[in-house]
Amino acid sequence: MSATTTPQTFSDLYTSLLNRMRVVLGSATPSTTNSNYAKAYINEGLHDLHIGQNWWWAERPGLLLTHDTYTAGSVSIASTSRTTLEGNNTLWNTSVSGMGYNNVRVGGKLQAGSEGEIYLISAVASDTSATLDSRYVGGQTTATAYALAHSSYTYYEDEYALASDFWRLVDVRFFSSEWNIPILPRQEFRRRYPRNNTSGKPQVATIIELGPSGSVALRPRVVLHPYPDAVYQIPYRYITVNLAVSSAGVAAENLSADADEPIIPLRYRHILIPYAAEKWFRYLKDDDRAQVANAEYVDLFRRMANDAEPERDRPIIRPKRAAYWAGTTGPGRRTRGMYTTGSEFDELRDRNG
Repeated sequence: MSATTTPQTFSDLYTSLLNRMRVVLGSATPSTTNSNYAKAYINEGLHDLHIGQNWWWAERPGLLLTHDTYTAGSVSIASTSRTTLEGNNTLWNTSVSGMGYNNVRVGGKLQAGSEGEIYLISAVASDTSATLDSRYVGGQTTATAYALAHSSYTYYEDEYALASDFWRLVDVRFFSSEWNIPILPRQEFRRRYPRNNTSGKPQVATIIELGPSGSVALRPRVVLHPYPDAVYQIPYRYITVNLAVSSAGVAAENLSADADEPIIPLRYRHILIPYAAEKWFRYLKDDDRAQVANAEYVDLFRRMANDAEPERDRPIIRPKRAAYWAGTTGPGRRTRGMYTTGSEFDELRDRNG
């Protein structure tokens, strides 16, 4: 780290923190344990800085490609388990030319004929074989009469994976402002559309989380209503979970190697140091200087917000000065007195004399 430049890399940041702590450490050479504390607090600050803040450098564009409905051929129940589907003249496991997905895939939904029940596809074995996530309950229930035989069907997808680094939407009110698709709370969405079996151009959406599968990685999904009746490209903007980048340009959630850099612009990166210093004083030393470090962090945060986002809306109640002049006559003067009655102020309207 250069002593004459602002901290840039992970090594610069935690070294600068350790330099601040040398009076406390009592040693010019920090131990591995202290270095690890410094690295952890810098990463904690990196994440804390992005909680509840939509910094422009963390925004990313996303593009959702929807799936058309698939209705070719017919479908039958092929086993007494009532979960195995058998297709006739179907191409379920065949890719759609140029689109990067198959006609039917895991996670999609199937509706048989005009029945009301909706079934989730849990596996696709071939062009004529697929598995339902739950038992088919339509028609007869005996082992020898499966009821669903060469029936028409509709396969569709209303649920789509979001970008792999998706954290949250930039605008909590809209999934896509370009398409004017508002976001509903999950419970409200389910209450309004319990089956979600209407097709059309998507008009509303909600964000759900499928839960971990093989790891603790998040699996966010968007659910659209009506479900898409064609292939659409729906743009959206989101906040990324990847707050660091390696020297090779690989994004990651945390700083790890010395040469890694936070995605924060260079002019603001030093804000991580007083944040980490406050944690150091508070948790390792129980030192009152934690308050001083916190005050420095808060001051830097406020100035950074004003500098980084000058376009943010800041409503100001500022009535016209002339409306409050004393009642005198003359060019540009109003005849209304300084104190008047009326509802203009409560309604945020100008007083027009």
